[in-house]
Amino acid sequence: MDELQSQRADNLKLLLERIEQDPGFTAMSSSVQTIVNLDEDGLSGNRELVVAVLRDFGLTAKLLRAANATSRGKNNVSNIDQAISVLGLNTVQNICAELPMLSSVENKAQYMHLCAEIAAAFFCGSLAAAVTRHNAPRYNAQEAQVCGVVQNLGRIAAYYYLYENVEKSHVLQAEKNLTEDEAITLTLGMGFDAIGTTIAHHWNLPDVLEQCIGAKMDKAPPRAANSAQGWHPVCSLFARCITDALFRMPEGRDKIAISHDLNFFHQALSLKNEDAYEWIEATLAEVDSKLQDMGFPVDIAHARMLLRKSSEKVLDSLSSQDSLTKANPRTGNKKPIDLIHQALRMLHNEFDFDLTLLCVPDGPAGLSAVSGVGRNANLVAPKFRCSGQRPDIFRLVMGKKVDLYVADVANPTYSRLLPEWYHGVVGGKSFLVWSLVVDGRFLGLLYADFSEPHPETPFEKTEGEAKKWRDVLCAALSSTLPPKVATAAAR
Repeated sequence: MDELQSQRADNLKLLLERIEQDPGFTAMSSSVQTIVNLDEDGLSGNRELVVAVLRDFGLTAKLLRAANATSRGKNNVSNIDQAISVLGLNTVQNICAELPMLSSVENKAQYMHLCAEIAAAFFCGSLAAAVTRHNAPRYNAQEAQVCGVVQNLGRIAAYYYLYENVEKSHVLQAEKNLTEDEAITLTLGMGFDAIGTTIAHHWNLPDVLEQCIGAKMDKAPPRAANSAQGWHPVCSLFARCITDALFRMPEGRDKIAISHDLNFFHQALSLKNEDAYEWIEATLAEVDSKLQDMGFPVDIAHARMLLRKSSEKVLDSLSSQDSLTKANPRTGNKKPIDLIHQALRMLHNEFDFDLTLLCVPDGPAGLSAVSGVGRNANLVAPKFRCSGQRPDIFRLVMGKKVDLYVADVANPTYSRLLPEWYHGVVGGKSFLVWSLVVDGRFLGLLYADFSEPHPETPFEKTEGEAKKWRDVLCAALSSTLPPKVATAAAR
């Protein structure tokens, strides 16, 4: 058994052990309250129960597992109506009452990420149900919703049961500039989909649910389905692709991805672009409204920001002819841009920035962003350009070769010096700017911000880590200087 297979086996064993030891969680207290207060009378109560369960990922997963364990090995319970019928209302209420709240998770970053994943699962399930209701009413829309809800079972399980491993993957993601899924595969020996299908098999879930979790994009578009067993994997995969585009891709790229997905699935799901876009927007609005009505910790916008931050790679907009993109003996034959990518990602993660950019001089008195990571970096970097006669805060910092932290961009001292495009293009509420200076020469500017006001300077407690990555940025930039200047800088 090679190292990756051994790592995979060890982590699967650990995961399944923790699943057996931990009862799981419920994320929405309003759902629990609704379910516990229901009585046996009336079909409306059963409808209310189904709705309450389906909006809570933890309850959906727990009831599916319990119902399939109770169904004497037939493992055919694939929707919540069936689960309620198998378990009975009293058992459902007892399960709800016994599950701990997700809010008991002590690590705030872990808790917030799980909340964002649950919001994404809610959207994915709701979209799969909407497509089924409109384009395949002969199939069970509730079953389609369950198939959509469990699409990120592997992600949620990894973040809940193996969070320490996920944190290690984030370090690897920063060091090697990987996607989140690439990093988690190297850390755990398997990706999120493999984790999800393993859990589904372990829980004895129906084949259709396991097939939905494990469904992947082929080179050729899928054919039209002629059965529920064929429809649900394709429909839930489509819903997952749209969810990933909306919740995991940088803004701007999501529209391109959604257009591609609509073309890829249009024949199999009888999609018309105009209708599909309308369903996507309506589902986003509906889920957002329900999350806010329930007082959930994240709304759709916040969930998208959190998940994009985990998934993004570092962006650079340099051409292959730029000196930063060429191997250099003074950087150990590493391309300076690779060192910059690593430093940006490490600073971005270490201090929990929302957007981090590297800017370099552009012309006699200009400044331009060339690389970045975080909130809409691919859209912001090309527009982060300082030029013209009107002075701005970034070129003033560049001219004085100083550092600055602005805790509140609304402060009149600073707001009057912000470029006109800043709020519309960037939109940070607090930001840091560092001058990157070697031997008295200004080489670049680091810009890093927070989406919400952040009154404290981010480096108060960990100045050493900040200095280390600042030195990496300076070394990478100075490695492209002419030899005499670089030699002087080294002294």
